[in-house]
Amino acid sequence: MKKYLGDILLEKGYISSQDLTRGLARQMQTVLGDESGALTATGFLLDVARTKYNNRDQFYLGKILTEMKLLQESQVQEALAIQKAAPPDAAKGRMAALNRIIVRMNSSYNLIDLLNQILVLAAQLVEAESASLTVYDHARDTLVILMPTGPGADAVRDLDVPRDKGFVGWVYRNGRPVICNDTSKDERFYAAIDAASGYTSRQILCVPLSVKNGTLGAIEAINKKAPAGKAERGFTTADQFLLEMFSAQAGIAIENTRLAVALSQAEEDLTVHSTDVLAAQRAHAGALVAGSMLHELERSIIPLQGYAARLSEISGDERVEKYRTYIDREMDRLISHASDVARYLTDGFAPVRRPVSLRELLRELEAMLWVDCRTYGIGFSTDMPDDARVGVDKALMLSSLEKLFRNSRDAMPEGGSFSLKVRRGSAGRAVIEVADTGKGIQTDPVERIFEPFFTSGTAHGAGLGLPIARRIIELHGGSISAANRPDQRGGALVTVTLPVI
Repeated sequence: MKKYLGDILLEKGYISSQDLTRGLARQMQTVLGDESGALTATGFLLDVARTKYNNRDQFYLGKILTEMKLLQESQVQEALAIQKAAPPDAAKGRMAALNRIIVRMNSSYNLIDLLNQILVLAAQLVEAESASLTVYDHARDTLVILMPTGPGADAVRDLDVPRDKGFVGWVYRNGRPVICNDTSKDERFYAAIDAASGYTSRQILCVPLSVKNGTLGAIEAINKKAPAGKAERGFTTADQFLLEMFSAQAGIAIENTRLAVALSQAEEDLTVHSTDVLAAQRAHAGALVAGSMLHELERSIIPLQGYAARLSEISGDERVEKYRTYIDREMDRLISHASDVARYLTDGFAPVRRPVSLRELLRELEAMLWVDCRTYGIGFSTDMPDDARVGVDKALMLSSLEKLFRNSRDAMPEGGSFSLKVRRGSAGRAVIEVADTGKGIQTDPVERIFEPFFTSGTAHGAGLGLPIARRIIELHGGSISAANRPDQRGGALVTVTLPVI
């Protein structure tokens, strides 16, 4: 894959990473204009795709950077010449190709270019003649082919597909993949697409395109290429696994870009309306939030890479579904983190309390954190002689405890131990003592760690993890406090109390 223009400009030293980020954000804002479609993943993707295909010359990054007076036209032309002259470097192997996509995801808001590369690479690696991305348009109540590649692509771009028709319609409605190696014998085949493109679809592999809040549409690969002089082959379950991995990356890319643009726009709005010191501080806080969120998105890709590689190694093994579950779980955590920040900043938490066993809650927490514990070399332990039941919103409480863990994890870069000890407190309360073996709390007074945007100098931190945890716990009628451990092992001790029911 050729380098992005921004990559070349950074390598040449013509622009700083901060200014490039500003330019990329302006690029996306130019694409979206004043529309509100970016509030949902589907609307965001539709707005970006349609605008880009119809008005490409209006938002080229080089044009925007020169308009912002961050670059000279001669520098842009030099970078474009370098980009054009660079030969395409094909990734060697399936996992190498997936890694290329992951690297691109962490460095660009160029969503449509990135999704196009995902489709082109996915088609190559499953040996398909063409591929397409189809999204459900709520306003038109139809599926829309946004990004077709291969023969007949231009003829079907933005073509409507009734959501009860075709393989894409079936996959969108059912949320499950389909392999069909003879379309003439499958009633789900929708011939109108071939009629529009003049292309004959003999074999189809289709998988869902999903984000946390649901299925956006589907990604489809069409016609398995036959080796020269050999009989035609069909798509396999190994092809399906691979296409599902690329679809997962596409879902993350959409949410990643949507979140980055929304936070950038929020920061800009705060800056524009700053009339006093407090407003200026809020604008700066918005920038911290944006940086922290992007860092979280990048770091979460690491386990995804590992599990994707394992999927390739053990395709057909009974453990495949297990590793796919880990991928799904990490994606859910990623979007949950973004959602928690948004709800915290807008005071949007609304707990739905139900009786929950603390023992079961901590078991589920341990399962959630298994990936990080292995990745960062952290031992996880619980001590709970007697069970207790508390009235909590389970998802919110797990999120709160997970944030305590991640705060401890960041304090133990070389690994360590994380423990939760539950005991009965006074006045009908359960006490959870959360301890780690990190560097301890070096803030005076200690309670400052629960203040919004206080980071203790942590790189990439926005200082919202502990404040969000406190907000959730207090909304459940609980309390939270922190101190350094009194024993000789060092580290921090956070004490959480919750009412017992």
